Amino acid sequence: MSENQIHQRCPLCLQTADSVLRMPDRIYGKRYAILRCRSCRTSFTDPFPSEDELNRIYSGEYWAKETTLGKKGRLGRAVTKFNLVRMALLIRPLLKTLPPGASVLEVGCGSGHLAAYIKRCGFEVEITDISRDILEEVRAVHNISGYCGNLEEIEFEHQYDAIVFNNVLEHLRSPNRAISTAAKLLKPDGRIFVEVPNIDSYQFKLLGARWYHLAIPQHLYHFSPESLDRIMSTNAMNKIWASTYSPRTSAAGYAASLIPSLQPAKLRQAWSTPKLLIYLILQIAALPLVCAESLMKRGATIRCIYQKKSE
Repeated sequence: MSENQIHQRCPLCLQTADSVLRMPDRIYGKRYAILRCRSCRTSFTDPFPSEDELNRIYSGEYWAKETTLGKKGRLGRAVTKFNLVRMALLIRPLLKTLPPGASVLEVGCGSGHLAAYIKRCGFEVEITDISRDILEEVRAVHNISGYCGNLEEIEFEHQYDAIVFNNVLEHLRSPNRAISTAAKLLKPDGRIFVEVPNIDSYQFKLLGARWYHLAIPQHLYHFSPESLDRIMSTNAMNKIWASTYSPRTSAAGYAASLIPSLQPAKLRQAWSTPKLLIYLILQIAALPLVCAESLMKRGATIRCIYQKKSE
């Protein structure tokens, strides 16, 4: 990418996009920028990393495996419980709208903690992930079955009452295709739950290239409430609930941005009790600020529920 180049074509709608931010430093040896489409208003990372580059990023300690945390002793169990509380608060708005025993598909299950919590609440849960190792671990620990691969390439056996994209859409090369596939997998009046970082947040305005939730280059897209709504509306989904606060990621954004060594992947590698305590204290200290941002609808995270339009 030329240092003077400020226009590209949007990967989603192929219209002109303008530069929003140029990362000041090289990342994995490359210069990256964030561009925003003039038409669909979606922001994206330029250039996209290769599949090999992404595979290297997602390997190792990118996700906190439950079997790994279990070997960390009392501290590992405490971290697991803390994460479970945040997951419960994160997904509660969706679960309250579903009938008992409803079927839920989580796309990109990561650690599996969220799917396990949904199952404990009495729902039928299945998962997808691109990592066969992750799927095997979640099956062994939580007895949850899953599908390996990209959502649009999987042959599913039935439809679902709800589909969950928990910090997943920003990682996908074609989020529009994923939502289109998900909408077809929903039962009538089915729901899609989405959580993604908010590029229109005050955190991004304040922190810029230092903002942890940019996560370049693995975050290929950077959504605003407007751009996310456009994708969902195009796929016949109506927004029925929204927030710009996440109990899992909003306060963590400040802590991990201000002190990069507190970023979750680095914490898992270092596994330092003092650092974990500092991470927790900073999140607590940031709560009044993130709540105020959310009240002004400019919080760090977009968290929404969309319902399938009646045919």
